[in-house]
Amino acid sequence: MSRCGAGIGTKAKDDPFLFRNHYPLPVRVMVGLFGCVLWLLPWYLLVAPHWNHFSWLLIPYGLLGLAGAAAGTSFLLSAILGEARETRLDLSCQQLVQTSRDWLFRRHERRTPFVDIAILELHRPSWATEETVLSIHPVLENGHSLPAFGAFPSPDEAEKIKALMGHRPEGIEGLGVTWTKQELAALKRSMEAQAEAAQCGSCGSKHDVPTLH
Repeated sequence: MSRCGAGIGTKAKDDPFLFRNHYPLPVRVMVGLFGCVLWLLPWYLLVAPHWNHFSWLLIPYGLLGLAGAAAGTSFLLSAILGEARETRLDLSCQQLVQTSRDWLFRRHERRTPFVDIAILELHRPSWATEETVLSIHPVLENGHSLPAFGAFPSPDEAEKIKALMGHRPEGIEGLGVTWTKQELAALKRSMEAQAEAAQCGSCGSKHDVPTLH
């Protein structure tokens, strides 16, 4: 598939079905500045007042100072690392694999079978400056939404991903003629895995387990 551009929501060079969502640079700057502000709390609460005797105010001030330092560190690391989430299509297991990190930087992985996704909506991301950029918003059968992924330059490119995930309302005949050989091979592999999963079950149930990396 053609590359969808650089920046947030783009594909990885080594895997056409891996989409990385990055914080845009302005957001990273704002997060970093907020982290710096939080880091000033210990100074203004504990150092600047020049406490020369014990006061009961030191207890809440100390707790607030420690909380500010911890939160500031978390925001600063988020601004430096910048990467928020990865989404990958596991065609063999017919699953949408989404990984993220919490505020403790523990890695969480959630696997959602394609069959559990009722709707794949196309929306323009809030950060997009071009009208043609689209992201895929998966909606589950219970109405809950999964994080959006991708930054597709046209509806046709996004429809290819939807077709790979089994959303082909018009069947194979309605897929159009813009598919490359590599894309058709991936589609064939996905359809074979889909048929096999229907007979033998998927590669595993969806889960959300934190791991340290």
